[in-house]
Amino acid sequence: MKTPPDRSGITFEVGAQLEARDRHKKWYAATIEKIDYDKERLQVHYRQWSRRHNEWFHWTSPYLRPLERVSLRRQGLNPACSAPMFVSGQKVLACWTDCRFYPAKILRVNKDDSYTVRFYDGVVLTVKPTKVKPFQEVRNTPIGPHLTDRTNHSSFDLDCLFVCGDTEVQI
Repeated sequence: MKTPPDRSGITFEVGAQLEARDRHKKWYAATIEKIDYDKERLQVHYRQWSRRHNEWFHWTSPYLRPLERVSLRRQGLNPACSAPMFVSGQKVLACWTDCRFYPAKILRVNKDDSYTVRFYDGVVLTVKPTKVKPFQEVRNTPIGPHLTDRTNHSSFDLDCLFVCGDTEVQI
């Protein structure tokens, strides 16, 4: 008899909870109904659906994933072991409502691991940890032609130049 692979978060036993992707590419909470050890597959039942929608999956299928991880993500939480990547006072790139990243400063790390940041224009916003990333500081680098006009930034301290990908950003 063959044994199922060791997959983090998935217990291969009848009645175990997981998520499975159906034929229409949607993820649903499911329960393992049967396990066929000879063919290395399992049958899942999509919760709150008729049993006629049950499907067989190979136990290494990418269309199976743990249920707990998804629940934590939906709640906006990280797994318990994670420590904040950034600290208060650190300069970062944070995601604005237009889904672009702009220079900001961490004001505080919140209990749910989110960050309260102040953007270079003074706006304060709370963002999830996935919406904050580090930036590289570049000193003594010539400013590109697209940043030579400082009139738009006259009320800000322009002592540092930062690089986000291929774009130079001055704050």
